[in-house]
Amino acid sequence: MIKSVPYFNYKIVLIYDRGVKIMNKLSIAMTIQLILLTSLLSLFFACSSSVDKPASLQEFKENDDSNTSDATQLYWAIPEPYTNLSIEEIKSQIEITDYMVMKGAATNAGTEDMNADFYSEVDITGKSKGAGGAAVAKESPKNKADRDALNSYANKLISLEGVVALTGSQKSSPQDIKERTPGRYEIWLCADKNQQRKPCRYRAFLLYEGPPGKGAEIFTKEEVIKVWGVMLGQQIGRLILPNGYTWKRYPKIRVLDLEVIK
Repeated sequence: MIKSVPYFNYKIVLIYDRGVKIMNKLSIAMTIQLILLTSLLSLFFACSSSVDKPASLQEFKENDDSNTSDATQLYWAIPEPYTNLSIEEIKSQIEITDYMVMKGAATNAGTEDMNADFYSEVDITGKSKGAGGAAVAKESPKNKADRDALNSYANKLISLEGVVALTGSQKSSPQDIKERTPGRYEIWLCADKNQQRKPCRYRAFLLYEGPPGKGAEIFTKEEVIKVWGVMLGQQIGRLILPNGYTWKRYPKIRVLDLEVIK
């Protein structure tokens, strides 16, 4: 005997069937959306990974060996008042001819801690030395006065004689010359041309453009050179001593002309 299904039971079954169909449609739509979203995310990360990350400041300094970069051009630029003057005009306007008259030259750079022993942790890490010779917390009034005095010569024309300083205190030490880019030389000049004191106390940092590819062989140890140039301010350098080293401030000069005189 077949029993009849009540009407309300039939209605429940019908609603259930429709709900299942709706859920199936929703599941299919959500699945498609999920696939599309996954594809878009994959494409986004793929594009992101293909873009070069910007270089850090340290990476920029290490990789910046181009002759045409803005940083290099600025570093080697001749100050504006002298760009259009002839060498004869430059030489006729020289204001400084004696190293010893420059106040602040070859003086301590930073704090008294910079004269610490070689094995001093402060001296080795350089924590006491301000960046570029700038003031630091412990800086004495004399240090500040020396720095300001040397910087006051900026943009003045200068002429010095000397020999290329050595990287160490021994006669066999190589000359302190770096050719980071072809034809551009960073040279430490010893203004004591007779080299009466070793290591040389009276030095100047030269930016010189000359024949490319010579490296440290561009000058010999015996050659006495004379430079004409413009003061750029100060350069902090490390003076190596028999029992360690100390930091000093020296004149920084953009060379406009140079001659080997002996």
